[in-house]
Amino acid sequence: MEGLDAYVDLLNTWQAKMNLVAESTLAEVWTRHIADSLVLADLMPAFELNVDLGSGGGLPGIVLAIARRNQGGRVDLVESNQKKAAFLRAAQRTLGLSGTVHAARIEECGAVLGAADTITARALAALPDLLALVAPHIRADTRCFFHKGRLHEEEMALASAQYRFGVVQHEGDGGDGSTILEIADIAVA
Repeated sequence: MEGLDAYVDLLNTWQAKMNLVAESTLAEVWTRHIADSLVLADLMPAFELNVDLGSGGGLPGIVLAIARRNQGGRVDLVESNQKKAAFLRAAQRTLGLSGTVHAARIEECGAVLGAADTITARALAALPDLLALVAPHIRADTRCFFHKGRLHEEEMALASAQYRFGVVQHEGDGGDGSTILEIADIAVA
């Protein structure tokens, strides 16, 4: 809890200078953002490297790194916005978290994606777009955990037209029909 408290303090401090999360959701940071990100800590298998895409304010990547701190493995964060990447570096340093911040577009991070055991993303892009970003780079045994909202069924249908994949749906903790799609065995249809 100390690590999560320290993270929320950092988030609030930096949020005053830049937009890390939607201002309207900051009052419910614990229930809307932290709890939803913590679902992954119990859900995901052990990993040597998790890559969090479009990390923004560190959700779920920083929260996952805090929760898994004593279980080994590292969480790398991919964020193309330089100001947000600076926040992520400061959070890693302040909280003593292992991992690297890749201040680049996801399309430029093929090598790190190829090394990942697991990949996470929250509120980043539609499922077909996420699969297009990761499919060319990941190993066959890489598992992806994507937070999705109430339109996840439509996104899965659209993605199925372009890709074959195995999927398990897990209930999210973000409210409003949120779910976490655990996706593996991605191949072009």
